[in-house]
Amino acid sequence: LTEENYIGIAAEAISNGATGKITTVGGVNSEQTGLATARTYYVQEDGSLGLAADSPSVVAGTSISDTKIIVR
Repeated sequence: LTEENYIGIAAEAISNGATGKITTVGGVNSEQTGLATARTYYVQEDGSLGLAADSPSVVAGTSISDTKIIVR
């Protein structure tokens, strides 16, 4: 994972090799749970979202509610 190959957040769980919808940069993903409003979230090494930057540091987006994030 790098900032160059990050394209967005899956709208739902997608298994390896399957197809699914992705919320791309600038879009709002409303399929999250437990977000803290108005916080920057980072993509973690395991693909989850977290408040702390992982290595490499890739910003996922900014939360606008406990279930929605604007993808960056």
